[in-house]
Amino acid sequence: MGINNFPAALVATIQTGFLDREFEEGLDSLLAYRLCALQETIPARIGETLTRTRKSRLNPVTTPLVPSAVSANIDNSLIPSSFTVEQYSFTVFEYAGTFDVDLLAEMVGIADQMIVGSRNNGVQAAQSLERLAKQALFAAYNGGNTYVRTDLGVSSTTTCHVDDVRGFQNVLVNGVVTPVSAGNPLTVLEQPAVSGGLTQTLNVTSVVADGSSSSIYPGSVLGTTDGLSGVLTFTAAAAPVTGDAIVATSAPRVFRPSGKITTTQLAAGDVLTMGLVLNAVAYLRDNGVPAMPDGSYKCILDNSSMRALFADQDFKVLFAGRDMTSEYRSADIVSMLGVEFIPTTETYVQLPSTTPTPNLAVTVRRPIIIGAEALLQGTFEGLEQFINRPGFEPIGYVMMVNDVAQIVRPPLDRLQRTCSMTWTWVGGFAVPSDLTATTSIIPTASNALFKRCTILEIQG
Repeated sequence: MGINNFPAALVATIQTGFLDREFEEGLDSLLAYRLCALQETIPARIGETLTRTRKSRLNPVTTPLVPSAVSANIDNSLIPSSFTVEQYSFTVFEYAGTFDVDLLAEMVGIADQMIVGSRNNGVQAAQSLERLAKQALFAAYNGGNTYVRTDLGVSSTTTCHVDDVRGFQNVLVNGVVTPVSAGNPLTVLEQPAVSGGLTQTLNVTSVVADGSSSSIYPGSVLGTTDGLSGVLTFTAAAAPVTGDAIVATSAPRVFRPSGKITTTQLAAGDVLTMGLVLNAVAYLRDNGVPAMPDGSYKCILDNSSMRALFADQDFKVLFAGRDMTSEYRSADIVSMLGVEFIPTTETYVQLPSTTPTPNLAVTVRRPIIIGAEALLQGTFEGLEQFINRPGFEPIGYVMMVNDVAQIVRPPLDRLQRTCSMTWTWVGGFAVPSDLTATTSIIPTASNALFKRCTILEIQG
């Protein structure tokens, strides 16, 4: 009933337009990348960077001992073997966000803003770490794969502009990440992706990122970029051709439909298929990459990419007449081909662009298939200790939730009204290399610097 049916004398006593006394939840992003990270601790009092070292295996022995040589000397003619090493580093940074609550104003609000602020802080922290994890993973596994852009500057016999210099800036020297230089060059292949393109090898001696990136590689927020456009300098060669693929010999493998070698070659119909997933899984297995502890690889993708699998002919044959299967009933593929499919709303979506030549004509999506220990999260252990040092009496309350500190500070202003609610995380993400997994150890291995993931670039 409306209040129009009440006696006129009572209408003035009834307040209309009450707000609902609670805040409805907003939409949340679905997170996935950080779930695949192996959690490690960065001990306190070691500085800002922690460097860890991985060793290689020893080469197999397939030559029998010569009987006469066994007793020839004290070493039995055996030559000691040695292993190689590779290093990766965690660099410690601090991230934080805060939310203020006016305690007096909060009492006349529609709901408890302390509870709302605490939840929003937690969601912001989780999403922030998710994007840091994604950026670290893709910077490594999409690195060393780019193409020539002469709209940023004309190519010469010693320089060319590329869309993204990530993956070209460093080489491993005796297992240590070392900047590219004349003494430590990086071997790069130019592959023809356009008419008149060239096939040649370039020895890159210098890499300079642009002061303001013009890369069309997408960022986590629409209209931003995580890519770094820049200039490659190399020893004298033919001038690279606009649009040609530039791929480091140590670059991770990127799978594209129909044998496409650059992002700009993708066209309508270059969608995700079961065949592409199987190729990626075979690549990981050939490199000896172990699956996750549950026995499966993880494919992180958006729902538009997953939808394309339902139109794939191999998928239709596999599920022909099986309309009651969970995949069709829920339109959700959980596990197939040794891969667990994890949908997320945090994937990179690259929109069509007319800026470079050749143009990017379609929307590009990037599912990624991940093996064990591809991404490591290092959390600084001092975050749990700094507030509890002897002789200090903290005025706030600190609690640790999923390695993130949630700090509530009581009011310090004169009216004792403003309470601050802050989250902070100190740590970093690292993507360890796998250069020591050579063909002498694993005959089917690739020469990629990073082997534990592979990215699928598709139209979507």
